[in-house]
Amino acid sequence: MTWAERVGDLATQLALVLINFGRIFTLILRVATDKIDGFVTNLAERGEGGITPTGSLGKVWVSLPAAVAWGVAAIVLRTASIVTVFARQLAVTLDEFLRALAEEGGTGAVGTISGGSADNDD
Repeated sequence: MTWAERVGDLATQLALVLINFGRIFTLILRVATDKIDGFVTNLAERGEGGITPTGSLGKVWVSLPAAVAWGVAAIVLRTASIVTVFARQLAVTLDEFLRALAEEGGTGAVGTISGGSADNDD
């Protein structure tokens, strides 16, 4: 095996290590977005059922801003949920891409010579 082949094999192995290292981050991103999406969806599904008016007439003016705040919060939570779903899908797609690169790069790895084993000089 010449030095050029060895450098090529080293570069291939280094690329595979970097690809698999990138897959670690996609897995972390996928788990984090899944947890955040579950949390945001849980918050967004909760309603105003537990909030009841106290009946004081002096604070009726607070109900309109509170209703607007609840609406804005619901919109923000739904938007955050959509963003986390997109981020999770991006992480899954990137992970599949990196896996395909690793499998494609791994087929020509050291020791896989089509004419026989690496030890024979056929």
